[in-house]
Amino acid sequence: MKVRARVRGIYATAISKILYDNGVELVDVSEQIARRLGIDQRRGEPADVTVKTDESDPSKLLVLGFPESVSAVGNILVRNIPDALVLKPKVGLYAAFKTKIIRKTNRECIVESPIGEALLVDESDCNPGKVVCVTVVKTPIRPSERLVVSSRVRVVGKYAIVGRGSRVSFSGFIRNKPRITELLNISTQYIRKGYSIRWRSNADEASLENIMNEIPQLIELLHKIEEKLSNAQPLEIIYTGEHMLFLELTYSSKQYLDNIRSRVLPTAPFHHALRAIENSYEGVVDLIDTFAEYIDKSDLEKWIREWIMKRLEYKKDLRIYHKSLHKKDILLGEGIIENIAADKSKLRLIIKRLIRGKGTYDGLNIPKEPGDIAFTHITEGKWYVVHSYYSSDMLNQKGLYININTPPEVLPNGSITYLDLGVDIIKDSKGCRLIDTEEFRKLLIDGITTEDVIAKVAKAVDEIINDYCH
Repeated sequence: MKVRARVRGIYATAISKILYDNGVELVDVSEQIARRLGIDQRRGEPADVTVKTDESDPSKLLVLGFPESVSAVGNILVRNIPDALVLKPKVGLYAAFKTKIIRKTNRECIVESPIGEALLVDESDCNPGKVVCVTVVKTPIRPSERLVVSSRVRVVGKYAIVGRGSRVSFSGFIRNKPRITELLNISTQYIRKGYSIRWRSNADEASLENIMNEIPQLIELLHKIEEKLSNAQPLEIIYTGEHMLFLELTYSSKQYLDNIRSRVLPTAPFHHALRAIENSYEGVVDLIDTFAEYIDKSDLEKWIREWIMKRLEYKKDLRIYHKSLHKKDILLGEGIIENIAADKSKLRLIIKRLIRGKGTYDGLNIPKEPGDIAFTHITEGKWYVVHSYYSSDMLNQKGLYININTPPEVLPNGSITYLDLGVDIIKDSKGCRLIDTEEFRKLLIDGITTEDVIAKVAKAVDEIINDYCH
C-alpha cells in the first residue's frame, strides 16, 4: 500500500527519517527536511496522513488522516520508537451516525453517541427525542473533554471537506491570495446548489484539475452517506471520517529520536527533551547541536547533565507534574532540592516538600498532618518514583508510596514530568502491597501500553520488591 505523509513539528527530522526508511512517500516536505534527507520537496502533492507535534502537548505526536494510512504510519512509528504509549480515539473525526437528542441543559444540546453523551452544535431545534444525523467535529482526548458533533453532515477528501450549506472557508495554511481566488471561483457553482466547502491545506499548491475533479466525487459520496444515514440504526457508524492516533513520547522515546536525528545531522543528547519545553530552549539546543559535531557524545552528554544540575540548584523550588491519560494531570506540589548528583551518567534527586494541609495519604490510609515532610526520590531513566512520608520531627516514617510511571524528565526549567501508568506499591507497618492497578488494566484494555512498556512495568515491580520490600 502506497502511503504519502506530511511531517511537521519539533520531531520532524527524526520522524521523516523513520518513515522514509520504511517506504513511506514524503510529500509537501519543508525545504530544510528535503535538504537534510536529500529528497524532493514534492510540493503540491496531497498527503494521505499528517504527522505533527500535538498543539496542546509537545510530548505527543498526532497522526491524522485516512484510516488505512493512519494505521500504516502508526504501526511503523510504534514498531520503531521504543516505550511510546498509543492513544486511539474511539470515534474518528468527521465520523457520521444517527442519534437522538436527550436534553437541553444550560443552552447546550445533549445527544447520545457510541461512546456516551455528546454536545450537539449547529442545531437550532433542540427538542428531546428528536432524531438527528450528525458528524463528529471534535473527539475527546483528555478526561475533561467530550465528544462534539454537528448536525451538518460532511465528508472528507484530499483537498476539501464538503457538506450542506452555503459557506466557503480555508485552512489557515492556505495563504496564497491567487490560489484563494481560484478556489473561490471553483466554489461558486457549488454554493449556489446548496453545498459548503472547507478547503484543506492540500489544496494550496495542488493541481487545479485534481481539485476540480474531487468536488463532484465528494458530493456524490455525501449523497450516499445521507441515504445510508436515513436507513441506519441509532448510533451505527455509517462513515468513519478521518482517524486519529496519538503517541505519548517518553524519556526513552525522545532519546531514540535523538539518535535517529543524529544520523542525519549533528544532534546533541537531550535535543528533543529540551525542544519540548514550553518557552523552548531553542537557542541553547541550536548551540549544543553545534558542539555535537566536534565533541565526543559521552562527554557532551555528561556536560549537559551537569548544566541541568546547576540550573536546578539555582531554582528556589521544583515542580512535579503527575500526568495521566485517563485522569486529570496533577501538580504534586513544589519542593526544594535536598540532594542532587550524577551517578553513572544518571541524575539522582531527592526533593523535599512540606505538607501544609490535613487529610489522608492516598493508598497508605494514614493521617496527613500539617508539618509532615515528604521526600521524593527520582532517578533518571527509572520507571518509578519513590515518595517517603515523615512526621514533622523526622522521628517517624509514616510510609512509603512508590508510583510506577514513565521515566521522569528532569528539565533545566525546574519541572519534573512523568506519565502515571496506574500501578502503585505502598509500604507501611504491615509491609508492601500492590495497589491501584485498575488504571493499568484500563491502559491494557484500551491498547495504550505497548509490549515494551508492559515489560518495563514488570521489571520495575520486580526491582521495587527487591530493593524496598525485603
